[in-house]
Amino acid sequence: MASYPLGDAYQDEKRDQVLKDLGKDCWSCETNNYLSYVKYIAPKWPHLQLLVDFMEVGTIPTRWCRFPEEKNYRDQTLHYTYSDKESSRLDEQRSRASRMNVALLRYTPLQKPGITRFESQKSVFASEELERSATNIKIANQTDQFNLFVVEGLSRDVIEILGSIFGIDPRFFRAHITENVWNNVRDRWRDPSLLDVDAQRRDWFQMRFMRSRYFANQKDLQDAEKETNKFNIMRRIIADNNDTFWDKDSKLCQNWWPWGSAQRETTPVDAKVGLIRSRATFWLSPDLPVGVLLLEPTPKAGYPLWRGYGNWDNIPPFEYRLYAQSPTPQDEIPPSQQRKQTDTNESWFEEYLYWAQRSVSVVTSPDTIEGKLPSVPIQSLLHLICGEWLIFADYLNTRLNQIDWAIVRPSFFPKADTDTRQQSLDKLHFWRRTTPQARDMLNNCIRQTFTLIRPPGMAQLTELYDYDYKAVAERLNEHENRIDRLSSAVNSAISLYDARSTSNLTILASIFIPPSLVAAVLSMNTDPLIELYPALKWWAIVSTTVIAVIVGVLLGLGSVHGWFIKVKLLLLKLSAVPASIIAMGNKKEKWRTNGTV
Repeated sequence: MASYPLGDAYQDEKRDQVLKDLGKDCWSCETNNYLSYVKYIAPKWPHLQLLVDFMEVGTIPTRWCRFPEEKNYRDQTLHYTYSDKESSRLDEQRSRASRMNVALLRYTPLQKPGITRFESQKSVFASEELERSATNIKIANQTDQFNLFVVEGLSRDVIEILGSIFGIDPRFFRAHITENVWNNVRDRWRDPSLLDVDAQRRDWFQMRFMRSRYFANQKDLQDAEKETNKFNIMRRIIADNNDTFWDKDSKLCQNWWPWGSAQRETTPVDAKVGLIRSRATFWLSPDLPVGVLLLEPTPKAGYPLWRGYGNWDNIPPFEYRLYAQSPTPQDEIPPSQQRKQTDTNESWFEEYLYWAQRSVSVVTSPDTIEGKLPSVPIQSLLHLICGEWLIFADYLNTRLNQIDWAIVRPSFFPKADTDTRQQSLDKLHFWRRTTPQARDMLNNCIRQTFTLIRPPGMAQLTELYDYDYKAVAERLNEHENRIDRLSSAVNSAISLYDARSTSNLTILASIFIPPSLVAAVLSMNTDPLIELYPALKWWAIVSTTVIAVIVGVLLGLGSVHGWFIKVKLLLLKLSAVPASIIAMGNKKEKWRTNGTV
């Protein structure tokens, strides 16, 4: 399949020709105010062309159809493409363009923030209602109220409404579309890096982080991957393939339930973990009490790893009469820590809304920002993302400890299908690639967020989390160094095992050298076959004798080595060395001879 059906960064003529060849199959939509504006400035900022195509197609442009260079692959199932039928593609385009899940949080002094939802799945007038609310907020311009639009995913209608009403920088929307950590040299839509002096002039910032998601089996992981491919924005679930002995149910665990199979799960657990490179993008109006936060959808399959972050809310005081009989209300439990139910909408979007509506900040803020309305939603975002980074760091530590255990104690694992040395090396290769990427994402997150000079008081707010974010960065650096050390240890163990195998083959070959030599000497006899009996007899006698001598010498050398150890132990006893030290030395020698490191 062609990697660049629309041409690469240097083939503008090819792109124009492809769109011309598509003819009526080319995507088209009504050009409204904000789209016209982005089209006008795109030649000066080429990376904004992706935003133009995104608004026209409704998603990543390469998902639209099989392009002319891809016609030979029509019989194959291609990823990220619309239907081959034009009517189906147009229906999908309209559906994606109007897809919307937006929550409006209204912060007022000394009151719990109110929430208004705009969901296209529940109302066909969601776009009109969102436009009406945004227009009213702009006209009212109430300085004693802060309005935050929290957006799950992204669509053309959301970009057009919020972008045109509040005059939002198009780079804000562009930065949320993809999640690439690096680009090929031919990529057209590379988002260029900025100097800090330029970034500080922007009225938006982006926080990048890793989300770790748990799946009970391979099917759940595949379902989540398929669902992620249906998002408008580009997100991927990266399976770490770090399966280990502890991730699977043993047969004993599967059959332990004594009350029949009706109450137990029918499918044994074969746990998988997927990583999602995520982004949260926050825009704050310089003129109006308005903010926009772009989050990303969450696949329904799976759970947050370890049920997510720790609940940072204050534990209520002990009062037996209040808590003895009544269960905890479901709406007071963070979404990630609720039980998986059909009516539970567990997502990153709902997670943020839960904490952003808390009326009292859980962290003591400096007096300079106490009571400032934007501080609560920004602080909730900083808190949640730091929690996700801590989960990722803990998970990485878990996998490295499991790999270390497999290196030191290979005999501990009853099966050799997940924890051999070669598989440990493959697992380390994954982390050698992923950990530097995660570290760069965290450094970029710190760089964009902790260097902002506006809004007023932002520096004091981010200072509260400076230690925690930098502590995670230090942990990632330590894990990266540990990965290099473990890789060297595994390579050394594999080399020692190969050397031992070669030594055994050499000994085996040496045993067959004398019989081969005797047979070669006796083969020079030209007498008839019946007269070879004496030669065969002498061959058998000489070969057996030589083999016995070789074996005796090897056994003798082993006995000499054992006798030498006994003499050494006797001398140590005469020197009054504690027996525990001797035993420790013997155990260490035995451990080394097993070929482990």
